[in-house]
Amino acid sequence: MTAEPQVVPDLPALPALVIGTVRHTRFRPLRHAFTNTHYQWLVDLDTPPRLPRRLRQLSELRAEDHLDGVATSLPELKTVVLDRVRAAGVALPDSTRVLLLAHGRVLGHVFDPLSVFWCLDSAGQPLAAVLEVRNTYAGRHTYVLTPGPRGEAEVDKDFLVSPFNDTTGRYAVRLHLTRDRVTVAIRLDRDGERLLSATVTGRPVPLTAGTLARTLLRHPLMPQRVSSMIRVHGIYLWARRLPVVREKASPAGLVDPRIAPAGRHTLLTRGAVARSLVRLLVGSLPVRLRLPDGTTWGAGGADAPVLQVNRPADLFRRLETHPKIGLGEAYMAGDWQAADGTDLGDLLTPFAARVERLLPRPILALRGIVERAIPHHHRNTPEGSRANIAAHYDLSNDLFAGFLDETMTYSSALFDEAAGPWSEQDLATAQRRKIDAALDAAGVTAGTWLLEIGTGWGELAVRAASRGAFVTTITLSREQQALAQERVAALGLSDRVDVQLKDYREVTGQFDAVVSIEMIEAVGEEFWPAYLQAIDRLLTPDGTAVVQAILMDHHRYLATRNSYGWIQKHIFPGGLLPSLEALEEVATRHTGLRVRRIHPFGAHYAHTLRRWRRTFDANWPQIASHGFDEVFRRQWEFYLAYCEAGFATGYLDVAQLTFRRG
Repeated sequence: MTAEPQVVPDLPALPALVIGTVRHTRFRPLRHAFTNTHYQWLVDLDTPPRLPRRLRQLSELRAEDHLDGVATSLPELKTVVLDRVRAAGVALPDSTRVLLLAHGRVLGHVFDPLSVFWCLDSAGQPLAAVLEVRNTYAGRHTYVLTPGPRGEAEVDKDFLVSPFNDTTGRYAVRLHLTRDRVTVAIRLDRDGERLLSATVTGRPVPLTAGTLARTLLRHPLMPQRVSSMIRVHGIYLWARRLPVVREKASPAGLVDPRIAPAGRHTLLTRGAVARSLVRLLVGSLPVRLRLPDGTTWGAGGADAPVLQVNRPADLFRRLETHPKIGLGEAYMAGDWQAADGTDLGDLLTPFAARVERLLPRPILALRGIVERAIPHHHRNTPEGSRANIAAHYDLSNDLFAGFLDETMTYSSALFDEAAGPWSEQDLATAQRRKIDAALDAAGVTAGTWLLEIGTGWGELAVRAASRGAFVTTITLSREQQALAQERVAALGLSDRVDVQLKDYREVTGQFDAVVSIEMIEAVGEEFWPAYLQAIDRLLTPDGTAVVQAILMDHHRYLATRNSYGWIQKHIFPGGLLPSLEALEEVATRHTGLRVRRIHPFGAHYAHTLRRWRRTFDANWPQIASHGFDEVFRRQWEFYLAYCEAGFATGYLDVAQLTFRRG
């Protein structure tokens, strides 16, 4: 039940509309000023406005439009504000009242260059204020202030707002909040000179259905006008040759470079196309998609996994801008999450199971319009391969130790089908079973000269040497080489194992066997012939090669081979999954090798990935201590769950392929 608004004699009656003007003046190096009519909402976050539903569809103040969109209601937004202020070292009593001055949405769109949160004591006196600033690059930043008796405060500028001013200077702020007048005045000074000033001032009137309807008619499309006018004045200043700042980032400034801005290319649609398509595709899936207002889409029942949307506008605009990348980046940004009680892998599985039937064929036929080609710099040339491998495997050995088992094996385990539930089996034992299966298939015994392409952290080399084999193992990861050499030396096997930092194209000699575990995915289609030719060249005439590869069906490979996806951008640059048919064709056309045995075990990979993800989550505090942040955590959670869903549904498979000649 909504609390009654608190009445303080010197404050406006709330909720209110503040109707007035905004004046912006640029003093130097080019003088330019403008004044526009303007209105904003002023509400107490404890007492959300009560308006008819039809009017809310036209205009509404939403919590998810503020402070990173983590709140789903205005009272919850108050908690976020108080936490931020207290985190900045300002003590606030539990009785603190929080008022918000901001633009509401109009026809689903909002653009609010400046929102102000007042933190007031029970007598209406300001204890603190939070300024939330947004720029046209989709960046946001907050400043926590402690205003003086007359509402004055100062703070250093550290956020890039305009392309014509860098992040140096200091803001002088004046906040005025009374029954008759609401004013927010900001002046930017640098080196004792005034650069610009912006003042929003207006008279508060009670917010009712009638006053809001009249205001919408008198000031139509206010957020759209604000967004347009900012760009119009920017073009004017650019045309007057005002220098543009080339600064790309600041300590707290622009959008995280790991995440593309939401809606960079959706100025006209504002994500409406993606919103309609998402509603269509989840309509037949056994899931529930829950929007911040409580609306639910999807065919799932009460026990179905729930996708909780935190920031619908950002989610749909990301999806519309980057259909194959947007979902993962939206998860990284916190635009959506698996709801409490829902496992992320379970949530993604229904999508993976019907990936080819999610949308009607005519719509899927248009995907070529929005799909992107794999960047040229991701090519797996010798130099490119080193960079691509380093981008993933040289992140930190401590990272991988945080979720892998004691063998440090980063590929699918092979569980014992006859030994009971996989969840009760030791993961390290299952990894060694997989390694032994590959070594057995390659005929590795005492005296075998073995080449391993892709060292990992050395477990296969150690296990082969323990059989009496002589092992040359190659990697392009310096981190992996260093740890593998340590492990080999600690076991006294340095005379049998040579760990080399080398590309497969650089290896010389002859070997009785070649084993390569889940390395071909990093080779790239362009270089599959060179990879298999290297194996062919390095094998003795009667030698055997075993390649463990992640595979997809051939028609899926053909449909995705030239498109750039989230995994390639964020996890494995230069990576591409082959099909069995594609590998057999390359081997037939370019080598004397033929596939003689196929051992698939994709379901084992799904369980391996779930074990890794649960360990990653459990050990996150330890992993984070090595310098990894929350965006990285969400990135790897999505990666592990996304892959798990692919293997669990058969969209992906993994197999040990045995190659021999003739």
